[in-house]
Amino acid sequence: MAVAAIDTHEVVKELHAAGFTEGQAEAVSRVVRQAQNFDLSDLATKGDLATTRAGLETSIAETRATLEKSIAETKVGLERSLAETKAALETSIAETRAEIRTAIAETKAEILKWMVSTLGLQTVVIIGAVISLVRPLH
Repeated sequence: MAVAAIDTHEVVKELHAAGFTEGQAEAVSRVVRQAQNFDLSDLATKGDLATTRAGLETSIAETRATLEKSIAETKVGLERSLAETKAALETSIAETRAEIRTAIAETKAEILKWMVSTLGLQTVVIIGAVISLVRPLH
């Protein structure tokens, strides 16, 4: 940014004519000269701000698109994982049910075997008791 040079001697004369003391006029002149020497090259312009804003908006849009894609991929992965887990659980449940049914059938067979054996033994005992009771009568 170009700044026009200022004639500090003229400024001091004008301020002195306006009622400033010599010291006050020189102080004001120094402040004006320092303000002129201030480096304005690092200040942002409206154009700089507009460019930065456009860059940020683009970056935000790209980040949003990336996040939406990542969320969609994650959702698909989770749904697939849930479906696989559900299928594995259903298979496991079916296998467990089959094992339980087999165990129940084996237990039923064992109980029937014991019951038949017990009935057979009781029958032999009863027949033996009847024979031993009938024998002395002969």
